[in-house]
Amino acid sequence: MPTHSNRKRDHIDICLGSDIEHSSRSGFEAYQFIHMALPELNVEDIDMTTNVLGYSINLPIFISGMTGGIDDAVNINGDLSELCSDMNIPFVLGSQRSMLYDQTSSESFTIARKRAPNGLISANIGATEIASKENHKGIYTIIDSISANFLTIHANPLQELFQPEGNTSFSGVLHAIEDFRKRIEIPIIVKEVGSGISLEIAKKLHDVGVDAIDVAGKGGTSWAAVEMKRNQDEYSDYFREWGMPTSYCLLSLREYCEQVGMTLFSSGGIRNIHDIAMSIAMGAQAVGMARPILVAYHTGGILAVKTMLNNLMKDLQRIMFLTGSNNINALSHVRIRTV
Repeated sequence: MPTHSNRKRDHIDICLGSDIEHSSRSGFEAYQFIHMALPELNVEDIDMTTNVLGYSINLPIFISGMTGGIDDAVNINGDLSELCSDMNIPFVLGSQRSMLYDQTSSESFTIARKRAPNGLISANIGATEIASKENHKGIYTIIDSISANFLTIHANPLQELFQPEGNTSFSGVLHAIEDFRKRIEIPIIVKEVGSGISLEIAKKLHDVGVDAIDVAGKGGTSWAAVEMKRNQDEYSDYFREWGMPTSYCLLSLREYCEQVGMTLFSSGGIRNIHDIAMSIAMGAQAVGMARPILVAYHTGGILAVKTMLNNLMKDLQRIMFLTGSNNINALSHVRIRTV
C-alpha cells in the first residue's frame, strides 16, 4: 500500500498535470451581472473588507487546502501562510491526517504558524478521522500545534472510494462533529472536495453546531480522476464527473444559511474573477482557490501567487464599481441574469 508521503507527492504531481478537471464548469458561466450605467460611487471609495467567522479580512478570498506531510510542503505552506497573513486573508492547510500517525510530518504544517504568527490559519482533518474516537486526542493536538483559528473538516466520500488506501468508514461523523463543537471554541467549517454539499446535509450540519459550510462543488479538480490515475484498475468516466456544480450548491443553500446564520463559503472550480464575484453575488461570504494557486506557485513561486491575488483584487474592485457595489455586502445583493 502506498505511504502517506507517496500519496501526497502523487497528488501534487497529478494536480500539476492535465486531464484531472471536470469536463463541465462550476456553472458561473451561465450567469451575468447587470451592468450599472450610473454606479453612483467612486472607485476609490469601494471597500473590499468583510467579516468572516468573527474576523475582519481585507479581501473575500482564501487559499484552500492543498498539501502537507512531505518535505516540499514545508516551503509551500510556509510561503503561502506568510503571504496570506500579509494580505490578511485566511489560509487552510492541507489534510493533517498524517500528524495522527507520524509526527515527522508535523513541520510541513506547523511551519504555517511559525511563518505567520498573526495569520488566520485553519487546521484540516478528514471526516473519517474525526468519526473515530481514538483519533480525537490527536486532533486536539493538531489544533493546538498550529494555534488554529478554525477547524476545517473535509468530507470526501467519492475520493475515498477510489483512493487505493481510502477510508470509507463515514458512520458516526455527525455525532463526532457535535462532540467537537462542545469541546472546542474555534469555529468549525465542513467542506466537500469537489462534489458539493446539498441543502439536506447543510441542515444536518447546522443541527450539530457547524459554523460554516464550504460547498466545494463540481467544476474544478475531480479528485475521483486524480485517484483513478493512481489506481488504474478502478477507472470510470462516470464517477470522475460525479457531483453538483458549485453555483447550484450556493443557490440551493443561500436562503437557508442566511436564515439560520451559517457562514457560506464557495470553492470548487474557482478559476477567474467572474467565478469569485458571482460566488459572492450568490451568497458566499468568501471564496477559496487551490489548484490555480498551486500551479502559479509551481510556475513562478510566491511572487506569482502574490501577483495573481493582487490582480484578482483589482478586478474585483472593477466589478464592484460596474455593479454599483460600494462594499461586499452590496455585491452579495446585486442583480444577475442567466445568459
